[in-house]
Amino acid sequence: MYQVEHDELFASIRAGKPINDGERMCTSTLMAIMGRMAAYTGQEITWEMALQSQEKARAGETRLNMKLEVPPTAMPA
Repeated sequence: MYQVEHDELFASIRAGKPINDGERMCTSTLMAIMGRMAAYTGQEITWEMALQSQEKARAGETRLNMKLEVPPTAMPA
């Protein structure tokens, strides 16, 4: 399933013009984060809100046996 992708990548490296999908990957990741933020808060999240957010995805150290607080279910406004 990845053969063509690998063929293109290796050919671009050999040609001295490596493919750089970094910006696309960052944009895609931020869109996923925005979706999570919107689902958890029930609010519309803008690109700027996501970029300026100080939200932490997890609280400090995590362990398999630790108790996690369950937040209330978000209700759309």
